[in-house]
Amino acid sequence: MTTIRLNNYYPHLTECVTLEVSEEIAVTLSIGGRMCDSYKRRKRDHDECSLDGTPGFEADVTYPPLTPEEIMELAEDRAALYAALDRLPPVQARRIYAHYILGRSKTGIARAENVTENAVRDSISRGVETLKILLGNLR
Repeated sequence: MTTIRLNNYYPHLTECVTLEVSEEIAVTLSIGGRMCDSYKRRKRDHDECSLDGTPGFEADVTYPPLTPEEIMELAEDRAALYAALDRLPPVQARRIYAHYILGRSKTGIARAENVTENAVRDSISRGVETLKILLGNLR
């Protein structure tokens, strides 16, 4: 029997967990981990990412996975953003949401709302300044 540290295979674990496994399982885990690390390193070092590969693989190679703490921080930031958007006037909130979150152009928003593009630009600009103030108070 071989003792392994699960933290080597699951880096998000916060406490040190050791486990006794058979020699065969330990060797398999070790070889598999090294092969995966080598493959990712080659892909990253040579800027190789296939568009035909598994969806999401490029991000896995390029960026390390988020830790549970980072995931929680992102969720809290998103909740704070939506709470701040709720405090804006409805027109500004709608336009900021459409532009920055839905990715619509200011021209497209202006056409959809039957207003001038300058009105949309000014509204978004004022709303962003208000968001900076609202979100700045949180930090």
